[in-house]
Amino acid sequence: MAHLRLSWFPHASWLAWRRRYHRRRATPDSALLHFLDTPVADIDADWREAEYLVLDFETTGLDPRHDRLLSVGWVGMHGATIDLATTHHELINPRIGIPEQSAVIHGITDDVAAAGLPERVALEQVLEALTGRVLVAHNARFEIAFLNAACRRHFGAGLALPVIDTLLLARQGFERRHLHHGPGELRLDALRGRYHLPRYRAHHALIDALATAELHSALCQDRVSPNGRLAVRDLLSVL
Repeated sequence: MAHLRLSWFPHASWLAWRRRYHRRRATPDSALLHFLDTPVADIDADWREAEYLVLDFETTGLDPRHDRLLSVGWVGMHGATIDLATTHHELINPRIGIPEQSAVIHGITDDVAAAGLPERVALEQVLEALTGRVLVAHNARFEIAFLNAACRRHFGAGLALPVIDTLLLARQGFERRHLHHGPGELRLDALRGRYHLPRYRAHHALIDALATAELHSALCQDRVSPNGRLAVRDLLSVL
């Protein structure tokens, strides 16, 4: 998969072209086709007026070609405001064995996952929640890779949408201030500590989504002056 980079985001027509490309390949009458037919969020809007969906997955492993989704958590945001009424968490039945080394990390075992939703049903819920919103994730290339792989399995095509990666936003902040940073300083918990955010349990999809939402708000507010304007476009990552 192409690497995500943070930079000036191309014109909205580029995103529209990507959506038309996937639409031609999507399964008729599918959740993905409905998603691709719905207008995207306005990327020229000020970030304080935009609607976001902050998303996190737990998976059976790190390879989207062979591994599967195990759980998903998300929360909606309007600008800097986190809407706790929109929190959602689902277990997903991967229909493959969960490696022991993965289960140790996230605590989801085969018997627990067996009670989860079918992947297609969970994916339909994700697409509905994402409709008209900007996706926010930490190290977003991971979520995008698994989303694309799952969409291709069930709906015949990938998806195209505006994405904000809080890891890349933080990296840009270090570089803007000419501060040295190691890979460990870009981890979610390390960045939250830098912004004096509380420490949460890691590797639970909903908790990680909430943690990312708080970090996203802090990063955006740190980047713009109180009376300044910051367009969503200037926060986006490019596939």
